[in-house]
Amino acid sequence: MTKDNIFILEADRPTGIATVFALFNTGSKQSNRRMHIKAGVSPNSSPEIREKLSQYGAEVVVIDDPNNVKFNDVNKLMIILTPERLDAGYIYIEAASRDKVPFVLLQSIVMADERDDYVGKKYGGLEEKLKEMITKECNYETEDKDSHVHPFKDCIKKGILDLPIGNGEFAPVAVEDVGKAAEHILDKSENYYSNIYTVTGCELLSGKVLAERLSVTLHHELTYKPCEDEEHIREHLQKYITAPVEVETVYRLFEFIKEGKLKFVSPHFTEIEKWKPKTVTQFFLENKNDLLK
Repeated sequence: MTKDNIFILEADRPTGIATVFALFNTGSKQSNRRMHIKAGVSPNSSPEIREKLSQYGAEVVVIDDPNNVKFNDVNKLMIILTPERLDAGYIYIEAASRDKVPFVLLQSIVMADERDDYVGKKYGGLEEKLKEMITKECNYETEDKDSHVHPFKDCIKKGILDLPIGNGEFAPVAVEDVGKAAEHILDKSENYYSNIYTVTGCELLSGKVLAERLSVTLHHELTYKPCEDEEHIREHLQKYITAPVEVETVYRLFEFIKEGKLKFVSPHFTEIEKWKPKTVTQFFLENKNDLLK
């Protein structure tokens, strides 16, 4: 039996919490491995989050100064980038490269390449640095702007919001599903290391919240069903994780729909008027028979 020492940085993010939970509740029980998981959290993380990570089975480490973090006893490293702590991201990546620790990078930056503020510029610099260090970049970006409502045909089946990872252009992927994907990366295979996995948004939305929001919007009760198909996850990760839209945008979109202000569902709510007029509610009603088969 082998033992893995896994260090997850910025583990107090929703994605980090979901990953720790998935590691202790899925893969670790099915593999011939023992794991010791460190969950690095920021000093501003809440006691409730730290307690939750500890209850799941992780050793919680409060990181006051990223420069003091050591990876000497770490077999695998997962770095979750956040807008608030991009400087820490620089330091972690440099340290991991210096110490030759296999690592994966999960970007939870929201449309940073389109932002002209400090976060956007800082992220742009980090991205350039990463391109020099990492040979593979596993990104999936939505290109077809006119198809953001289509995935509801795939996601709503018999009153269940089924969110398999990366299914559909709108990609309302729940954080629980991202956690399962991250668990697969860390626990199942070495092939995914030194890759960048992009999750540009939706990180704060649980499947339950997504189902509740869509239920209100569509006036049809939905429940959430997480992705359980290991083979689907395995095949999907060979290409990408996913790129759902920004969480704040999702909330705004749902509010616009409820208020009847939305002309079209677009990932960029400032550009809504550019697209063909169609609300999610209209789409749902037009395709209700197909959706509920």
